[in-house]
Amino acid sequence: MLKQLLLSSALLSSFFVSADLYQAKRYYHQGNYQQAKAEFERLLPLGNDMAAFNLAVMAMRGQGMQQDLSLAYLYFLAAAELGHPDAATGLQTLDTHLTTEQKQLAQQQLLLQKNQWVPSYATMLAQRKSPSSLYNQGTLPEVIERVEPNYPVRAARKGTQGFAAVLFLVDEQGQVIYAKTQHSFPAGVFDEVSENALRQWRYQPSSSKSIRRITLDFSLAVGGQEQWRKKLLHALTKDSWPAAKAGVASSQYSNAILLNYLEQDATPSLRDLSVSTEELPQLSDFKSEKAKAVKMSAFTGSAILRVDSDKKLKQLTTLSGEVPFAQGDTLSFIDKAGDYKIAPWDLNYNTTKAPLYAKDKMYLKQLHQRPKEWTDEYWLDQAARNGLLEAQRARAQFDQGWAHYLQRKNDPVALGWQAIELLTANKTDEAKAVFSQAKAAGFEATAELEILFQ
Repeated sequence: MLKQLLLSSALLSSFFVSADLYQAKRYYHQGNYQQAKAEFERLLPLGNDMAAFNLAVMAMRGQGMQQDLSLAYLYFLAAAELGHPDAATGLQTLDTHLTTEQKQLAQQQLLLQKNQWVPSYATMLAQRKSPSSLYNQGTLPEVIERVEPNYPVRAARKGTQGFAAVLFLVDEQGQVIYAKTQHSFPAGVFDEVSENALRQWRYQPSSSKSIRRITLDFSLAVGGQEQWRKKLLHALTKDSWPAAKAGVASSQYSNAILLNYLEQDATPSLRDLSVSTEELPQLSDFKSEKAKAVKMSAFTGSAILRVDSDKKLKQLTTLSGEVPFAQGDTLSFIDKAGDYKIAPWDLNYNTTKAPLYAKDKMYLKQLHQRPKEWTDEYWLDQAARNGLLEAQRARAQFDQGWAHYLQRKNDPVALGWQAIELLTANKTDEAKAVFSQAKAAGFEATAELEILFQ
């Protein structure tokens, strides 16, 4: 029966065309099925759809394990849950070879197992459409004093440019008492100067401590910046891209970092998992367009607006605060159909002065759809699901699924920020317990943090 099943299966043309992990694919093609199976099993809890799909194939073929069609069906269910495009074909292939009871049992086993997985990328994006993300920036106090970081002399002499993404803690008096770079490009070059500068920032006093995140950009003269961007695009398309497509997690992380930098000055884009491409990006795909100042009574919220050809609001996604629009409203200040971001217009934008929001105009910018492969977030997610710790920590800044996974794994960085988050929520006893656990795991606390958790 299995021989007939395999010969008639439409899946054969897609088996292992693109492995989820480069090393696992090598093990498989070398005939080392036991090792390949172990690698895929390690990746499945990370919400890796390719791991689930490949395990299904191996169970169906009896590779690295006894042939087990019920187990194969379970893995195909898992792959479908995680969004693998060929999972439905696998389920259809096995459908007539299993009893109703076997399929129901597989469904029950899936319900028990998936609670231990990191949610799929699509699920995480859906969760982040509301302002209830890990650290809601819209409800936090405003900065009233900024200090620009010193450009590292060695980096300036070499023409090196990049960024540092920093997570930091602000106390009730508005002082930054802890700042730590989460990821940066080039790695380690701008970390220290960014953290030193942020510790000198001041925020409006508030009733509670708060966690903030920011990306500080480091760029040189315009001419040098354009040349630098060309070098980065070449490194992306010629070096990291082929390996990333083959499933090398470190190269997927490199793709994410390089795209993050290239997108910094580009017109904002929307991510849609249904939009995919095999084409490589060009520098022209990252051009910037000026924002439009819309004359209107200003409001404090921000949102994504989807408008039809009749200027009717088809979809409203609130990013922060309150927005005075509702679905079906006519938005006369928008010229053509499309997606737009609206936000307060900061009169002091791109200066060292505190934000000063206009009362009679709002910031409006059209958003462009980009294929998922041209976005930093897609590749960061791929690297995280392939087991790269740096990528997982970066995702944990935005997604509770990754934060919870790392906490379960006793990761010192995740536990340290969990303790800080609990402290901002006034859960003092729980915060102290997690802080002790974080230090035991290797979290490097500063003297200021030690005082807070006494």
